Amino acid sequence: MTKPPSNEKEARARPDWLLWKQPIKDEVAAHKTLGTWSTINGSNTPYKAVKTCLVFDIKHDAEGKKTRHEARLVAQGLKQASGPDFDETWAPVPNTATSRFLFALAAANGWEVNHVDVKTAFLDAHMDKEVYIKLPDCVESGEPADPRRLNLDMYGNKQTGRLWVIKLNKELDQMKATRSSVDPCLYEWHNPVHGRVFILVYVDDLIVAGESFAGVEAVKKGVPGSSRSSTWGRAKKFLA
Repeated sequence: MTKPPSNEKEARARPDWLLWKQPIKDEVAAHKTLGTWSTINGSNTPYKAVKTCLVFDIKHDAEGKKTRHEARLVAQGLKQASGPDFDETWAPVPNTATSRFLFALAAANGWEVNHVDVKTAFLDAHMDKEVYIKLPDCVESGEPADPRRLNLDMYGNKQTGRLWVIKLNKELDQMKATRSSVDPCLYEWHNPVHGRVFILVYVDDLIVAGESFAGVEAVKKGVPGSSRSSTWGRAKKFLA
């Protein structure tokens, strides 16, 4: 089947249910390992709980072949109230000129370029508001359907992009990477061993370009969760 199911009920009724069952288990396990939410006593909360649901997707490679089935637990952020649930809402998106500059610089110098997909990027930033959620029955079956308090961020929340980049900025700052004063989505890191490396942030993805492959790998190891990546290899130099 070429299209992902629209909800969990449809996924269970499909002949390819087993392909979705494990991704659901993996998603729930990731949240429980991280401690995304906490159980509270009773159903009375100061704010209205935000509903959550499972969203499904089929990932493909550059040739259009299926690579994996994915299930994501998502908060219905449209139900969040401005003020009690969130303040600012934005995500890191670099200027087009910045992206062109980085690729031109890499091509001119023959640098290594990697695309890094930070796994569960939005799931380990601490919440800045007192937000409560209601989980689908399949997530914690057999337990009371009381609201849970969010400890960590979750896909679908209004403040997700902002919380993620605040956390990422702290991690890159600890690595002594310098944030650009022209475009806050661009960082420069001078490694004493591996040389110069640039990190470009686009929502929850990174483009890492550096003088050496070892330098690029050092950045990926320094950013938690950046285990899944595409190595584009050494950029070709411009012809004279």
